[in-house]
Amino acid sequence: MATKTITTLSEQFDGALSRLELKEKRVRVIAAHLEIRAVLETDSQLCEWGVDTVLIGSYARHTAIYPGKDVDVFTKLTKLDTSSIEPLTVFEAVRDVLVEKYSDRAQPQERSIKVIFSSDGEEDFHVDVVPAVRHADRWAIPRHDTSVWSSPTLNERWVETDPGKLTEMSEERNRSPRVGSRGAYVPTVKLVRQTRRHHRGKTKPGGFYFELMTYWTFETGVEGDSFAEILANTLTSIATQLNSGLPLTDPVLMRPYRPEPDPMDRMTAAAVFTELAQDAQRALTLDTCPAAVVWRRILGEIDEYGPIFEIPPGCDAQGRALPAVAVAARGGQEASRFAAGRYN
Repeated sequence: MATKTITTLSEQFDGALSRLELKEKRVRVIAAHLEIRAVLETDSQLCEWGVDTVLIGSYARHTAIYPGKDVDVFTKLTKLDTSSIEPLTVFEAVRDVLVEKYSDRAQPQERSIKVIFSSDGEEDFHVDVVPAVRHADRWAIPRHDTSVWSSPTLNERWVETDPGKLTEMSEERNRSPRVGSRGAYVPTVKLVRQTRRHHRGKTKPGGFYFELMTYWTFETGVEGDSFAEILANTLTSIATQLNSGLPLTDPVLMRPYRPEPDPMDRMTAAAVFTELAQDAQRALTLDTCPAAVVWRRILGEIDEYGPIFEIPPGCDAQGRALPAVAVAARGGQEASRFAAGRYN
């Protein structure tokens, strides 16, 4: 019996990934974080403490997706450690530097300082600055709960972390498998983040939690030669992880991820991603037109651009093949929409 050909829609996946790129907004990101880092690295008190800033988070790991509204700056104070100073002291020092420079644009959070940037009426973009001190061969940041910052127990005051190591691990993980000439891991993380954002919005677990589940999917082995196959299998793995009830492991610290999501939020996400995974697996077996409609529904849209997954030529939005005359007309319409800056 002949094996049915897998529907990969490679051009449409390439287009979707292109639409998730930050494009010109990356310039805004670079300017903002370099400005913040220069302010911190020229302060006399922070210099005495060995200040060394580094970009972390999804921007550093290249997993950020459009529109990318925030970026994280890790402020390492290399001459301090968890046993020599309290969180409040380092937090206030970093906070005061930023408030002096940015006034009310610098807003203290639970353990970070948010600095708001705006440009020509666009949505707010901000930089989160997180102070850190040494903790053995890693780093530590203040706990969310400020009431324990003066606790006599060191581990109650600080949280161990190593975001730089995660960036290195992500780069290594992106080496294999590959789709064509590009590593598959980072693009798949972006597709997973977009899927989560479209179907779950601001509900927890958030994008980083799903990125870590994607990491473990690749670490344990994911099959496929196309983004369609790899994403379908990744969604299946994520649904399995969510349904298992087992705690997610932090791949850097090799301990349960904290904070754990609310069990009800996790159960809801499990139900949503179980259905999405089933749809994705089904799309691999469908003809081109209906498969594209399924992927468009899975990946959703971005407010500014609409759906990010393009319907292929010869198909309508309901997944039906168009007659030749209609295909020619639709091609002209598509060109007009793209020329106007809209994505199909």
